[in-house]
Amino acid sequence: MYYRLKEPWAFRGWKKLPFAIQAMEGEHRHEKPFLMEKTPFLDLLCCNGEEDVDVSSFSEAGRVVLKEMQDADMIESSNEPMRRLSGFQRYHVYPSRRIESVHWSITGKCNFKCRHCLVSAPNAHHPQLPLSDCLHIVDEIAKCGVNRVDITGGEPLVRRDFEEIVRAISERNIDIGVLFTNASLLTAETLDMLEKHHQHPTFQLSFDGLGHHDWLRGVPGAEQQADEAFHLLKDRDYIVNAAMCIHRENRDSLRATANYLAGLNVKTLRVNAPQNLGLWKQYAEEYALTEDEVWAIYSVFITHYFEDGMPLGVELDGYFRCAKGKTDYRISYVHHAREDEDWSRYPYCESTRYNLYIGPEGRLAPCMGFSDSALKEEFPSVLEQPLGELTLNSFYNDTVQTRVSDLLAKNPECAACEHLPKCCGGCMLEGITDEGDYLVPDSRCCYFHKHIGEAAVRKVADEAIRKYCGDSTDQIP
Repeated sequence: MYYRLKEPWAFRGWKKLPFAIQAMEGEHRHEKPFLMEKTPFLDLLCCNGEEDVDVSSFSEAGRVVLKEMQDADMIESSNEPMRRLSGFQRYHVYPSRRIESVHWSITGKCNFKCRHCLVSAPNAHHPQLPLSDCLHIVDEIAKCGVNRVDITGGEPLVRRDFEEIVRAISERNIDIGVLFTNASLLTAETLDMLEKHHQHPTFQLSFDGLGHHDWLRGVPGAEQQADEAFHLLKDRDYIVNAAMCIHRENRDSLRATANYLAGLNVKTLRVNAPQNLGLWKQYAEEYALTEDEVWAIYSVFITHYFEDGMPLGVELDGYFRCAKGKTDYRISYVHHAREDEDWSRYPYCESTRYNLYIGPEGRLAPCMGFSDSALKEEFPSVLEQPLGELTLNSFYNDTVQTRVSDLLAKNPECAACEHLPKCCGGCMLEGITDEGDYLVPDSRCCYFHKHIGEAAVRKVADEAIRKYCGDSTDQIP
């Protein structure tokens, strides 16, 4: 019998995860690859359409995986030889850890003066690399088998060579997943250009409250420009998300803002209190909200949200997240680790293991928030060493490999805390000090569990669901 791995599936591997099957195109392209052990993987390599395969010679695990993949329509069979595997399907091991996506600031420049900028763009702390360096970074991303790049800045559309970067990304069969923009330079011609290069990203636009957007963005007319962009993207059938930073001045605009955005077909509104990083340090004392004030705003909004019919998806910091039209919600601050969890194996931040950030100067970091921290000079440059090597052996890799046990070793009070299985250390960036120490408890997550708690959120949400949505309280833990 002859077996053949069907397209678009391919034999792939990465350093430390060398045996996998991954979809290279189509609806499964951005899903987690099918990972397996060495023995069944070697069995499946015979599924090349050319070898007459005796399945009884496979290992037991190989036979099980073969059956699973046949049932999933990933492998076909025939009594006669079939055509050989396409070139892209043949086994290839990438010289890196497995990276799902890259978040890339293609410039440190911006035409706005946002008061909370994580990379301090208004102060020109970061450069704009020449196009040649950007093309080198695109090559490095492609060599590591990454098929999704999210583009941000500064403001990415200030680059006059933006199309050249888009072209390079497209030529390497990489998708632009999300384009983050302040919307001021977004035009129909921008969308035409993206579509010419077969890119149709999700857009994330900043919008900091009806009547308040201009203040935080530091530019008169920013709100009107955002409104025009929302309408343009709606007309062109793009998926759009919005991000709102909540502070003392716009705290009462959340409900009206959410309903306004819902009317523009915005998929999800992400609301957060700005982190005390970058430029926000200059404004936090006067404009930042306390955690009790944040929860008071969110608790009222959650009730209004269900009263208004869940008109769009919302994510309220770590307190609450829910999809449009649904009553099943999550509380991101709440994890469900076992009481006897082996913290030496539990990652401090799961997301940074598979999603990395490249800053405006080409430095590799766990996430954008590290770009203006005291550690920024410690992180390595993709322009000086291959990206694959840096994901395996560098200060960056040491940081993302941090475990919860590292936090506990430095903070014994956390190890003894009853909330640890639900907190799991929180966010490594939230606690970072001015000296760059990230092995510090996440004060926001800590405060939530000690002074607000999961029960308070569920009480507000469940009461609102019963009142406005009937008896449907099928929340996801």
